[in-house]
Amino acid sequence: MKFDSALRLYLESFQLPGEAQKIDRIVNHFGTRYHEQNSGVLRNADAAYVLGYSVIMLNTDAHNTQDNIYMCLAN
Repeated sequence: MKFDSALRLYLESFQLPGEAQKIDRIVNHFGTRYHEQNSGVLRNADAAYVLGYSVIMLNTDAHNTQDNIYMCLAN
């Protein structure tokens, strides 16, 4: 399964908590399981974790209506 599809399917089943430490554990678990089931897609579970966390951060930044400062290459 493609990474973005798997992450979307996983995150549709519940609402992420607001606490960063809990999100970190959830995404870490996702990365571990994704790598176990799709070992040829990414090099290791840490790569899946970093990619998943980055996708969530970028999505939050793009759709957060409370913040007017968006991430850019300089940041």
